[in-house]
Amino acid sequence: MKPIVTVFLFLFLPAVSCMPQTVIYGSVTTRKGEPVPWVNISIKESFDGSSSDPKGYYLFKTSVKGDGVLYVSCLGYHAVEKEVTIGSDSIHLDFTLTPVINNISTVYVTAGSFEASDEKRTVILRATDIGSTAGALGDISGAVSTLPGTQVTGESTGLFVRGGSGNEPKVIIDEMVVRNPYYSPVPDIKQRGRFDPFMFSGTLFSTGGYSAQYGQALSSVLVLKSKGLADSTNTGGGIHFYGGRFFYTHRWKETSLHSELNYNNMGPYHDLFRIDRYNESPENVSGKLIFRQRISDKGIVKAYADLSATRMNVGVEDLSTAGKTMPFELENRNYYLNLSYKEYFRDDNWSLFAGLSWSDDDDRATLDSVNMSEKERLLQSKIILTNNRLSWLTIKSGIELQQLNIDGFMYNLSGNIRDPFVAGFMESDLTFSDRIAARIGLRYEHSGCLERSNLAPRISVAVKTGRNGQLSFATGIFYQEPETEYLYYSHNRYQFEYATHYIINYQWNKNQRTFRAELFNKEYDNLVKNTPDDAVFTNDGNGYARGADLFWRDRKTIPGADYWISYSFLDTKRDYRDFPVEATPAFAAKHNLHVVYKHWVEFIHSMAGFTYTYSSGRPYYNPLRPEEEFHSNKTNDYHNLNLNLSWITRLFRRRTVIYLSLRNALGRDHVFGYNYLHDGSSRIAVKPVSKRSFFLGCFVSTY
Repeated sequence: MKPIVTVFLFLFLPAVSCMPQTVIYGSVTTRKGEPVPWVNISIKESFDGSSSDPKGYYLFKTSVKGDGVLYVSCLGYHAVEKEVTIGSDSIHLDFTLTPVINNISTVYVTAGSFEASDEKRTVILRATDIGSTAGALGDISGAVSTLPGTQVTGESTGLFVRGGSGNEPKVIIDEMVVRNPYYSPVPDIKQRGRFDPFMFSGTLFSTGGYSAQYGQALSSVLVLKSKGLADSTNTGGGIHFYGGRFFYTHRWKETSLHSELNYNNMGPYHDLFRIDRYNESPENVSGKLIFRQRISDKGIVKAYADLSATRMNVGVEDLSTAGKTMPFELENRNYYLNLSYKEYFRDDNWSLFAGLSWSDDDDRATLDSVNMSEKERLLQSKIILTNNRLSWLTIKSGIELQQLNIDGFMYNLSGNIRDPFVAGFMESDLTFSDRIAARIGLRYEHSGCLERSNLAPRISVAVKTGRNGQLSFATGIFYQEPETEYLYYSHNRYQFEYATHYIINYQWNKNQRTFRAELFNKEYDNLVKNTPDDAVFTNDGNGYARGADLFWRDRKTIPGADYWISYSFLDTKRDYRDFPVEATPAFAAKHNLHVVYKHWVEFIHSMAGFTYTYSSGRPYYNPLRPEEEFHSNKTNDYHNLNLNLSWITRLFRRRTVIYLSLRNALGRDHVFGYNYLHDGSSRIAVKPVSKRSFFLGCFVSTY
């Protein structure tokens, strides 16, 4: 795989761009004429932009031509958008910003949450961050995994947060739960997320202590807020090593429609770099439609439909015979539909949200000669009413209905799950002063499958410690149904699994710099526990996870640079599933470190960056050890360096981005664990599909 490094380094030095530059400049003030420093001014869907200086003035150059949208945002002020036509002449634009009442310019709850949205501008992770983070390749969960509290996993799908397994976080799109946010799991191979980060205007990643609005997640929620009307009519697409995409967006005055078609086939890439683990390389075709309709000055209807089909055949180690593999063949069909309506009325004192979603996932797999299948269908609806008539009090309440149907088949055995689910919540945000705020909530849930109900109280308090810093505390109870594999058997005997969170957080923001420190303790109870010999399942399991997270982001100190550093310390043990004793789960590492660096290089009009990740060794099961030493062995420490480059230019008079990425640039031999033969005579290392991976793509649009 050494030629990959040579190719990457050669392409990492593109020709110098000689395109003419347009100067955009002006000032940013309040309605009183006071200058507003450190305001972010940028051209949407590009890397071009700047920040206002201490006197409120800004200036930057751009090679973008034609119609564009200038986006202006600052902590504590309403965001502003202004359409511009960029040509050869300089553009002078002044902006007046309006403060946001009761927003994070005073005091706000941050314990457990990393939020980036148009309303709350403590920007931790934007769509452009996800697209430009080395190693993420546009995968939302891949970029989120560089934030503190997350675990490095290369063999298991999903987010692993603060000692929680991959099923404990939930993904939410426009307030609706996504049942299958990742491509179908494959033994010992991590799968990507299904959704494009550039669909979303805001991201909330909570590592615990989250709002009563969300449930059925023991550890975490990842909340994605979709964009409104498209900026303009636009056509584009791209090709890359794995396939290509084509899209068309049309914008009317009050309506927009986006259509997209994607095709991916790993076969040519695997042939080029001699990756032979697959009997049939993964192939996927997907399409999406996104409809937006503004129905009033403050009301919008959104509709999103996504359809995809995937197939592959991969060799899986046969643990009964050394050196033998079994074919694992998978075909998947997935359909997802999300409809939502939101409107503000009565002088913005009230808002109403109504949503409906439908997901249909069909897996058909064969392991050697054993046929397996599982069909999942989830229909859900939600209504949320918010009242903020009083400046110091916001009350939010809602109700949610779900119907989950699952039909499974394996080894000539079949089973089904029928789970009508009802939830309701009420939550109040109280601002006692410019220095003290609180969020108090209560959530009720009833599962028809378990024939049980729960009541989950949650509270968060924030105290401002100075002009730029604050201290927050959050606690609450978080319930979740046992995993699907257990619900096939005697589901009406199970109770809800639950975890109690305790979080203390300090956050400091100033001049585009953010520092966070967080201590957490999570106590698990009612976890599913089974005895392998007699297959008895109970809710007698328990566990804990405690530790500390640190985060630093700086977009000011180094001109043109944006970087963040995150570190997590984790101490966790569980006595659940088939564990003979309390032990650290195989997915949990004690130390995790991420360094993400991006640098805008003006003279070549490119964004270059790297991501370095360190993780201490993870425990694994060694059948040759006695039960009291369960999970006492550990893998070697994990070191990984990813590189990427985005070169922005123009081809055929169209905006073009050429993107390159190299994973594991140093060629480290990563081992995520070991599988032992049934007789314990030898073991097989669980490794990535390839030591390195290389990506090259060219994306063109009329914007």
